[in-house]
Amino acid sequence: MKKWKLLLAAGVIAIACMGCGGEEKAQTAAEAQGQSSQTESEVEEKNNAAADLEEKTESGDSAAFAQQIKTAMADKDLEALAELCAYPLAVNGEVIESKDDFLKLNGDDIFTEQRCAVIEAVDASTLEETMAGVIMGDATPNIIFKSVDGKLGITGIN
Repeated sequence: MKKWKLLLAAGVIAIACMGCGGEEKAQTAAEAQGQSSQTESEVEEKNNAAADLEEKTESGDSAAFAQQIKTAMADKDLEALAELCAYPLAVNGEVIESKDDFLKLNGDDIFTEQRCAVIEAVDASTLEETMAGVIMGDATPNIIFKSVDGKLGITGIN
């Protein structure tokens, strides 16, 4: 009789554990599905931005925008460059939240001799898009721009 009680108790415990595991699996599956939906949304947003940038590249908007950047850099015009930025943006590894914050930066940190030379050497008509956007410059220093909310904007100054 003791063996039957022990076996019955073990069976009840096993069934109870199986029920708990099922809840965990259901919760994990629901969380994964939520993350999947969020990821799909982010991917769709990136695809839309890439398609928009591709359209702007094909229509010549990217070359014209790159030329505006080249002019602002050649003139060392911080105000003009600020107008071309999409906020927030990264400047030398620091996140700049607004145009006002950008204008508080030291122009000497933006218009370095090396960065100005790199941007001046860029042929705006041959720029190509990447996943990060359009990169002006082969390495660092560079300026990156892409379509943000349907409008081209600088997203990185490195």
